[in-house]
Amino acid sequence: MRGMLKIKAAAVATAAVAGIAISTAPAQAHEAAVDISRNGCKYYGYSNHGYAETYKASGTCAGHAWLRVRINDVIGSWAHAAGSIWVYAPSGMSIQVSDHKSCADCSYKNIWHI
Repeated sequence: MRGMLKIKAAAVATAAVAGIAISTAPAQAHEAAVDISRNGCKYYGYSNHGYAETYKASGTCAGHAWLRVRINDVIGSWAHAAGSIWVYAPSGMSIQVSDHKSCADCSYKNIWHI
């Protein structure tokens, strides 16, 4: 990533010296994480505009990692797996909100990207 940033910076500087009108890329995508503790187990949720994940980090409880996302104002269904679950946004689309929880009937924590 750093190499890419250096190349972009060099290209912007070169274009500026040449007097070319340029537009810069938007700032890096917002990313955030949440932690969820339940019955001695630790779960984490993470998301940015293109990717979301919930995973069990530690503990021996039987709960699954649960995740759902909102993309283009449409909230998806809950998905779950024993260790971790993840979702990638389709090309050209962005995750607006991700919801993370540690069991089917548990409350959830969300991460907003709008």
